[in-house]
Amino acid sequence: MITRRRIICSILSALSLSACAVFAPDTPQRVVRVNVLVDVPFRARNPRWDAEARGLIEAASDYYEREFAVRLLTQSVTAWPEKERIPSTVELLAQVQKEFPRQANAVNHDLTIVFTAENVSRYFVAGRPRVDRIGNCSQGLGSYVIAPVTKVFSYRGLYAEPEVDIVVLVHELGHIFGAEHVEDINSLMHEDFGYRTEFDAKNRAVIKQNRTCPFAK
Repeated sequence: MITRRRIICSILSALSLSACAVFAPDTPQRVVRVNVLVDVPFRARNPRWDAEARGLIEAASDYYEREFAVRLLTQSVTAWPEKERIPSTVELLAQVQKEFPRQANAVNHDLTIVFTAENVSRYFVAGRPRVDRIGNCSQGLGSYVIAPVTKVFSYRGLYAEPEVDIVVLVHELGHIFGAEHVEDINSLMHEDFGYRTEFDAKNRAVIKQNRTCPFAK
């Protein structure tokens, strides 16, 4: 879905204007260091899985930079699990928390994102994307995201219309910054968000408020 705001912003960007900036030009950019893990099915369907994973992060980063001055910086992309297939995102999250404890990895990165190409659906509890917790400033932001990818992705540039897998990732990252599900069917934070690409006003305000919070230790 291409929103009116996105069309206008794209036109203004082409004219080198900044009327669509969410923050003042001198707002410090928040850099989030990301450790990316990719599972067996993800790697099996694309020999260039490393580049694909980096492209997914880049596309989500484009959105968060534009909307919230938050830059996602890929620190590493690793094959994990090495051979085992874990179809449940519940089990996948539990395993990554066990094998990559946040205390041991906080020096190198802030956030771990696992991409899975298992045949799961975001509409069912066992297979939906998930984060370890919804973050806030008092307890720290969440540190783990499990995101399914339904087809091979190729990064298409800064203002490419987000594909559904990018929308899923943007939605889950919203949880990391404190956004919660809403009943507003036009919001990206509605549970059945489809191709919606805009946050509702309340969740947008929450993310703006939490964008500089530390990650949980």
